Amino acid sequence: MNRKVIPFDQNGEFHFNQGLKKTEQNKKQAALKSFHKAFELDQNNLAYLSQYAYLLAENGRGAEAEHILINAFIQHQYDAEFYFILSQLYIIMNDPNKAFLFGVQYVQHEPESGYDEELEQMFEVSIQDEDEVEREAVRFTGQHLFQHLFMNARIEEALDFLSTIPESIREEREFRNQKAMAALFLNRYEEAHELLEQLLKEDRTDMHALSHMTLLYYHTGEEEKYRTFLKKLEVVQPLDDDDRFKVGLVLNFLQQYERSYELLFPLYKKQAFVSFQLLHALSHASYHIGHDEEARMFWERMQTFHQVNEMYSPWKRQEAAQRIADLEAFYLKDDDPYVRLLGLYKIYNVVPRDAILGHEVWETIEALEDYEKLYISFLFQGLKLVRLGRMHKGLEAMRRAGYEEEEDQLAWIETFHALYESKVELEDINAFAAATLYFHQRGRKLTKKALVDGFDTTLYRLNKALEKVKQI
Repeated sequence: MNRKVIPFDQNGEFHFNQGLKKTEQNKKQAALKSFHKAFELDQNNLAYLSQYAYLLAENGRGAEAEHILINAFIQHQYDAEFYFILSQLYIIMNDPNKAFLFGVQYVQHEPESGYDEELEQMFEVSIQDEDEVEREAVRFTGQHLFQHLFMNARIEEALDFLSTIPESIREEREFRNQKAMAALFLNRYEEAHELLEQLLKEDRTDMHALSHMTLLYYHTGEEEKYRTFLKKLEVVQPLDDDDRFKVGLVLNFLQQYERSYELLFPLYKKQAFVSFQLLHALSHASYHIGHDEEARMFWERMQTFHQVNEMYSPWKRQEAAQRIADLEAFYLKDDDPYVRLLGLYKIYNVVPRDAILGHEVWETIEALEDYEKLYISFLFQGLKLVRLGRMHKGLEAMRRAGYEEEEDQLAWIETFHALYESKVELEDINAFAAATLYFHQRGRKLTKKALVDGFDTTLYRLNKALEKVKQI
């Protein structure tokens, strides 16, 4: 007998109701899984999202809950309902200042909600100057949301968000500093310099402006001015947690790790400013002052905010920096220009690629011949070059085919230059790289078929390349 099977559709509502039941039974971890599943199935349902966030906070994962809610707030184009949800979250997290000010922002958008009375009773306050409280709410929530966007590398969005804040508040020092910081990180140096110069003219002790100007001079290579500002940052004592956070991050970026750690670790201990940026900076600072286990702990905690590949960790970066130093000593100091070119190629393939930034190898690179410097510009700055571009393409073809031994790579560089100087038309670089290997068997049995397959070319093109290489 045929029976009609009725599928049991476990939709978001099912998992949400399961979460509510498990919450009543005090099975918080099981409830958390159910609420998370409900939210995954319907990410536009604010009831699912808020219950998931609240339970995260109740389980000691408040920073993660805040991160999720603010991301959703932005995705929902700043739906005012999120001011209420965030206010409730901060109550759970026992952060009355945030709870109150986000609540005030909600009341400004939803004056008929009655939440103002609830806030007054909850926090036992009597609001005398409503205008000033509302301005402080706009000010505080604006700074908080800007920092979230900025910390998560959404800098253009952070600037867009600033434009939604009333101009009278946007012209306050803190917001002008934030605008300058965003311009700086978008490489808009002239705009940033103009803003920072004005801020420092108004107040020479402005720690945020001092930090940003130090970074600006570092990026623009104005060494003398950079050193002068760095000394100011190293000796000055920041006045509050916000200043400590800012200066600590800047000093971390400038590799002043010990002082950075001194400023940032107390913030972590008191759970102030716990964010992707703080944990990332502390991971690097603690690693470089010898606290390896602590560095790994910070790196793991950081993953809850934003997943980052381990290749970017301080220990992997140090391995990369050491690899670059080893390649520099072995290749870049050699008398043979082809060996130096190969060294540059090998340095280019060290991951993470930005490990070369600020590395001492640049002093050696500055002393190289112009031709080698052109190759560096091709590799790291995207300069379009025909000759070196074709040489590089051949090295990449050999790497993809699995031929990365120094003798093979040097044979290609030498053969390529001989072909180029003989004015041979280098149409199929893959075929010429394969032909080079065919003439440099070095005890191997490299068949034409294996080379055709490995270099993604044809037997006809390989034979043509072999004829040309044979003639040089």
